[in-house]
Amino acid sequence: MPQLSFKLRSTVLGLALATASIAAQAALITYETRTITNASFGDYRAGWLAQGSAINSSTTGNFSGQAGGNNSYDHLRVNFNIGTTFAGSALAFQLAPDAGYGGALYFDGVLLNTNATDLWWGGNWNALSELLAGSVSNLSVGNHTLDAYWAEGCCNGGQAGRFSVNGGAWQNLSVANLDRLAVPEPGSLALLGLGMVGLMAGRRSRRAK
Repeated sequence: MPQLSFKLRSTVLGLALATASIAAQAALITYETRTITNASFGDYRAGWLAQGSAINSSTTGNFSGQAGGNNSYDHLRVNFNIGTTFAGSALAFQLAPDAGYGGALYFDGVLLNTNATDLWWGGNWNALSELLAGSVSNLSVGNHTLDAYWAEGCCNGGQAGRFSVNGGAWQNLSVANLDRLAVPEPGSLALLGLGMVGLMAGRRSRRAK
């Protein structure tokens, strides 16, 4: 009996740790805006930090359709995880901001693309010169961050983002789609399944007595 109890506790602990690990992989999309107080548009990340206005921050499950602000500096941050299934993969990103003063795109702090022209896509993903775009390859397992900074003088146009995995179909820049990248390899899922089986077996043994 003590041995069974120890095995049951070990199984429960292993199951809890595995579940917590998977839950911790959820993506997060944060959209921030602030009023332009300093016309600094050469280095957009530095320009964002140079503004003296309050930051309005919100999270979203899908960056699609959000309107840009008037006289606004904007920052989009996307945190997501790469699981073992997608280790070594390549990702391509396209961001369609309403950015009259242009903007820049970063991945894990490294500049992917900057475009200082008046960016307005008009809902047309084929207008490539109106987008902030970039790609990364050979992704490592763990957390990664996509950052975009841009500035707009007026007009509140709709905005969106999307990404592609290994040259596949484009997907909306959403938490649900990004979370699929965090999937562990089948062996990890098998261990979780074995833990659940062990837990059920322990319960049956206890009921039989």
